[in-house]
Amino acid sequence: MKIDKLILILVLFVIAVFGYQFQFLSYFLSIVVVGYFIFTGELSIGRYKVLFPLVLLLIIGTRLGTGFKRIDIIRDYVYFSTPILSFLFGVILCKKLSLSKLMVLFVTFGSVYSLYYLLQATFQFGSVFVADTYDTRYSIGTGTPVPMLALFFSIFYYKEIFKVIQNHYLLLGIILLNTAVLYYFSSRVYYFSFLIFILLYLFYSFVSKYKKIGIILFSGVLIILAFIIYQMINGDGFVAEKLRNSLNEMFVQEFDGYDAVINNWRAYELFEAYNSMTQGSLLQKLAGFGFGKLVYLEMELLLPGIELNYIPILHNGFAYVMVKTGLLGILIFLYFAINLFIKTRRKIKISGENKSAFILLIASVITVYFTALVVNGFFSGESFYLILFIGFLYELICTNAECDENKHNNSDLQCQQDIKPMSR
Repeated sequence: MKIDKLILILVLFVIAVFGYQFQFLSYFLSIVVVGYFIFTGELSIGRYKVLFPLVLLLIIGTRLGTGFKRIDIIRDYVYFSTPILSFLFGVILCKKLSLSKLMVLFVTFGSVYSLYYLLQATFQFGSVFVADTYDTRYSIGTGTPVPMLALFFSIFYYKEIFKVIQNHYLLLGIILLNTAVLYYFSSRVYYFSFLIFILLYLFYSFVSKYKKIGIILFSGVLIILAFIIYQMINGDGFVAEKLRNSLNEMFVQEFDGYDAVINNWRAYELFEAYNSMTQGSLLQKLAGFGFGKLVYLEMELLLPGIELNYIPILHNGFAYVMVKTGLLGILIFLYFAINLFIKTRRKIKISGENKSAFILLIASVITVYFTALVVNGFFSGESFYLILFIGFLYELICTNAECDENKHNNSDLQCQQDIKPMSR
């Protein structure tokens, strides 16, 4: 194994295990990795015009003479450049690893992080068996998407993972381990993200294998799934309560006291962000206030030893983009995803072998935009692996399409084989 590939794997391992506790790790290590490969000439960022909308957001957010604090301005630059670096990291990985090997890494690192999470729970509560997920969620945290991805690949790409692990009992243990930790996360975001991956996978599997009958089968799955979710929402426990309150927490617009603010904090952030925009000039409505802008809180946030009247980051990533770069920024942010789909879809028409990779790309993009709506996931370090995966899949699809175009021209371009999902 080449030394640069080994270092990349080591960096991924460090981010997977310690990235949640130290979210700056993914950003600074990405700078080092991307900078190194640009310096060596192995990465030409000019090829990836698909990233231009994200670069444009950086340009729009740049303002002179705003009077904002330097630390707040730098923080916004870090947040807005994080997805660019993560995407490019994925591009680099695609040049070094096959998709099947990356899946195995996700399963391995996700399982290691799950073990680390359970170790933290054991030290915190004196036992690995914790009755209330409220305790794990607020004492240890909601973790990262890596165990969710590990669980998905372990189940739906079982054959590919088994080729490496070659032990059914160990693989079953990995599935149970990541399932347990995903439950302990008590995160609606990860539950729905996992659901997005499953639904798109099932749709692709049914339709590609059974055509029109597959659509009927998939519709049946949706009905069953809707019934299960309905039962969960109307059940007891912390998770059921959080599911019932999801929409109110994000969008309620009436706050009759401080308790209502705390119980619906995401919605209150959105409410104050909207107020900030309505008070801005026409130019600020269109292009935002720029990096460094803080959102004023009429009802200050009271934390142990801290009173906050202004906040720099919002849970709602779309509101965050709106405050910094305005309505224009929102359109550009959405255009990035649409353009990504269009470009990769064109490549699929050239190379039919990329269809399952395209489905995984769609699932990943929908997931990060969904997480942007509730936890600013697109711009946070927690989504490093998801955006890295998007960059990897984009490079994989483009490379294979180029290979197919040049296969009659004695091209030296090396192609990756597409991974087939587990037959059902």
